[in-house]
Amino acid sequence: MPSGALPRFELSAGELELLAFARAVTAPYAAREQGPLPLATLREIFRKLEPSGYLGSILPLAAGGKGLSPLAFAALVEGLSPSLPLLGNHSVQRYLHDFGSPAQRKRFLPGLLSGDDIGAIAISETQAASDLSRIETVARRHGRGWKITGRKTWVTHGMVASLFIVLARSGETPEHFTRFIVTPDMAGFARRPLEPIGLTHLSFAELELNDCEVSDEMRLGGEGEGASGAKTAFPIARVLAALQALGIARAAIDIAADYARQRIVAGVALAERSLVQRGHAELWARIEAARLLSYRAVAGLGSSDANMLASGAKAIGGELALEACQWAADCLGSSGLPATHHLHRLQNDARMMSVVDGTSLLNHLVVARRGIARGFSPSARY
Repeated sequence: MPSGALPRFELSAGELELLAFARAVTAPYAAREQGPLPLATLREIFRKLEPSGYLGSILPLAAGGKGLSPLAFAALVEGLSPSLPLLGNHSVQRYLHDFGSPAQRKRFLPGLLSGDDIGAIAISETQAASDLSRIETVARRHGRGWKITGRKTWVTHGMVASLFIVLARSGETPEHFTRFIVTPDMAGFARRPLEPIGLTHLSFAELELNDCEVSDEMRLGGEGEGASGAKTAFPIARVLAALQALGIARAAIDIAADYARQRIVAGVALAERSLVQRGHAELWARIEAARLLSYRAVAGLGSSDANMLASGAKAIGGELALEACQWAADCLGSSGLPATHHLHRLQNDARMMSVVDGTSLLNHLVVARRGIARGFSPSARY
């Protein structure tokens, strides 16, 4: 937020329109069958979202985006949940814009911006996610190009993506990482599906890179500069995940409220019971407070405290999604036991959202390191 600017506690009319647009596009797909959405359906959804600027993320007009502000884009992403949380297909565009060569942008951005192509980020490994120092995937110079060897796991859209941004260790020093653009047709590339407990509308994959041959023209950005770029992407990824987790939390307490209005116990609607009223009111207030923190983090993406604010929002958002789903299950009792009940999908999605982009434990640690060890910066205060 610019110095001297007053805080906003509500989205603007235009931002609310973007949120409503995303909800309208994704809602018809909420009643889908279990299993990953087919590639044709994903492309259909992305093309419907394209006029809003979703596929262009926060790219400027000159780069093919719609010139959305971070706040506007966050509102748009919030509208995806609870129907299709973590839908993705916008992160690669930001990487290409920030680090790509003119030739790379010309080759890859048009398909991504139209929705014809799907991009994916491949950073996480079994023993490494936010802790980049533990990444074991290695890129070695080979002639005029590179050979990459390693495994990446839980890659969102991994089975349908047409290009991947892969982070690999490329030197002896702990922070020497390089980004590469990898396509499925490259020699030494393989992928296999992973079966998630939630977010089943997405395809997740493990990538195996066995001396995968990549030309130097597919190196994204400078050699050895990959770590800083990855860390820069953490705040926006975490705050967008937080907003979508909160969308699941709101949907869960709405289900509980609908049921409580109809369920009669000893001649009185469950919604009239003070215990139920307090539970609902407390969760609602905490969800709204976490949402404000999330948008505060969005407004401060360029500040030195961006990662702390975003991590705090992500930690609380994931916890609230789980807590709200459990509270709703307690309210519904046996009525929520059928395997087909919508609450089960929300609960499983909440479990996934509490882990993606860092678990609550990890994100609380990020906040603690900043807040306790170094102090809370005045720049983050209004």
